[in-house]
Amino acid sequence: MRLHSLWTVVPLALTLIAGTAILPGCGEKKPPPKPVAPPPPPPPPAPKAIDVGTLLQTSKADKRVQFPQEKAPADDAVAISVINLASAIAKGDSKAMSGMLVNVGKDVLDQLLASGQWDEATGKIEAVRVVELSAPGARPQSFNVSFAVQEPGVAYLVRFTATLDNDKYVFTGMPGGRKTHARANQFDDGVFD
Repeated sequence: MRLHSLWTVVPLALTLIAGTAILPGCGEKKPPPKPVAPPPPPPPPAPKAIDVGTLLQTSKADKRVQFPQEKAPADDAVAISVINLASAIAKGDSKAMSGMLVNVGKDVLDQLLASGQWDEATGKIEAVRVVELSAPGARPQSFNVSFAVQEPGVAYLVRFTATLDNDKYVFTGMPGGRKTHARANQFDDGVFD
């Protein structure tokens, strides 16, 4: 008898477990689940850094300009303006330098030329190395660049802020800090003060 009652209770229990909808008067039907929204599209890929080695060659940069690939921006115009500025410094090319500076920078350059300090300082340059470049995305409105300038036995920082002005970047000098090293590449660690 026990087995018989078990076989009578099991189908009823399975019916109750399977859903109350099949038993009349045992509850309401649940509404179908809401459709799930598709996931948002993936973000666009990060801009790819340009090949600065090729730009150094095609722009005819001064041989003393060093632009490590890991500092490369995503924008050609940024890279070219940085290369041109570094080349003007390395060559001591005051005319090219003046064309890339905002008015205040031009005034300072004129003072350095008049005193002879420009020629004296640029005549000793062994290397101008890009050690910092913060230029997010394509064609940023502004960016910062730091160069380590190497002379015999000492390297020091020069820093600039660039601003886009009529599709051309112009530069304003910033304080470079007092830290020095024996070689320009020693500033690659990013510690400037």
